[in-house]
Formats: sequence, C-alpha cells, structure tokens
Amino acid sequence: MLIKRIAGSSAHAVPEPFVREEVERVLAQLLASPLFAKSRRMGSLLGFLVEHDLQVSNIPLTEHAIGIAVFRRDPAVYCTGDDPVVRVQVGRLRRKLASYYTTHGQHDPVRLSVPAGSYRLVYERRSPKVAGAHHPVLQLQPFTCITLDGDDFTRGLCEELSCRLFQSFEQTQTHANHILMNMPRSSLKAAVPARAGRGSYSLEGSVRVEPARVRASVRLIDVAQGRIRWSGQFDRKQPYGIATQEDLAESICRSLTGYFALGSDD
Repeated sequence: MLIKRIAGSSAHAVPEPFVREEVERVLAQLLASPLFAKSRRMGSLLGFLVEHDLQVSNIPLTEHAIGIAVFRRDPAVYCTGDDPVVRVQVGRLRRKLASYYTTHGQHDPVRLSVPAGSYRLVYERRSPKVAGAHHPVLQLQPFTCITLDGDDFTRGLCEELSCRLFQSFEQTQTHANHILMNMPRSSLKAAVPARAGRGSYSLEGSVRVEPARVRASVRLIDVAQGRIRWSGQFDRKQPYGIATQEDLAESICRSLTGYFALGSDD
C-alpha cells in the first residue's frame, strides 16, 4: 500500500509515496516514545488511524467508525452527538503529536499530524535544516481579559490558539522562511509562507465577555519596527465555553495564516 497524502508537496512535483514498511517504522517509533508508551488509548487510536490508511485509505473515516472500533462503543446505541469521546481523544492526539515533534521527534525525517476538522493522518517528509538559516520568531503573548469576569476563558482561548497556530503553520511548507512560535510553556517550530518577512513578531490580544457574547481583539506587532502589522476583532454571540474558545481560535488562526500567505506590507 502506498500513501501519497503528503503535506506541503509542490503542485509541480511528484511526491515520493510512503510504503507500508516506512509507515510502520514511523508508528513503532512514536509508540515507543515516552509520550505514547504509557498512554494505551492514544496508542490504540494512532495505530488504528495508521492501519486504516494502509488498508482502506479510499474509504471515508468517520467519527462513528472510530468510536466503535477504538473506544468499543455499542453500535446499537452509540450517538456521536451525545458522546464526544472521539473528538476529545483526537484533540489529545493532535496535541501529543505536536509535543512529540518539538521534543523527542524534532529530528525525525517523517512527521505525522491530524489537521483540525479531520480524522485522517497527514504524512510529511521533512527537509533537512539549512545551517545558518534565519528564523523569524512569533511570540504568542497571554491575552488580557478586560472585563470583570472571563479570566479562565481567556487563558483557555490562548491554549486553544497555541495548538491551532502550531498545527496550521507546521503543515504549511515552503522553500524559504520558517517561524519559531514561543507559546506559553512551550517553544514550537513551524513553517510559514515566504512572504511573511524576516522580522520578529508578537501576537497580542484582549478579551471582553458578557453572558451571551464574547469579543476577542488581536494584534500582530512587528517587534523590530514597533508597529502593528495586522489586527482583527472576532465576535461570538454565544455563551463562553470550550466550544467558543475553539471557534474563536480557529477564526483567529485562519485570519493570521491568511495574512502571512498574502504577505505583509513594508
């Protein structure tokens, strides 16, 4: 079985496919790492996703199918709307993979990831690092809550945004610049489009909450020049909770990656 879904491949290049033996070696290395060795659920989920690609990669993979096969849900009564086990565990898997590739697996030649909104693995060959290459830096600063309530929501939004930014930038491969995202409690490497420039950036923001409305204001600061490069306001008319954090983080990340893709003004 050949796996051809490789993130970041050029539209004009024919990517080298992954064969079963190579994919199995990658899986074995992940499962033997400290992050996965003591987590049987994560190992079972990752193994199932890999085996699905090797065996039936043309058949759609659904949340319902994963719940039954991996988490032993009863097909007669299992309802994905009432039981979020697959969404929760796949979210944990995304974070574990991201953590692995910034620690134990930072020099691995092949990277696995699960894009947001999908249950399918993406397989990526990583280019060797160029000695002396310049790496712009993006620092995600803790957001500030400027209303009397909402500190916990604001911290949760930052955590969600840090994961989304890593996933999005990490899967955008170019032949030029890279970016280091210094998140709270972590340092993550990710690729950004070449037009992002060679400076250092700080992503800052504030949050205002009301019982049925949330507003996040976000700014991208060019640290060297001391100027705002990009800004946006994101409103949600819904109670603040995890679903709202996910929704806002996705919108902010999509807007920011769009800014980098189009290029910044000088």
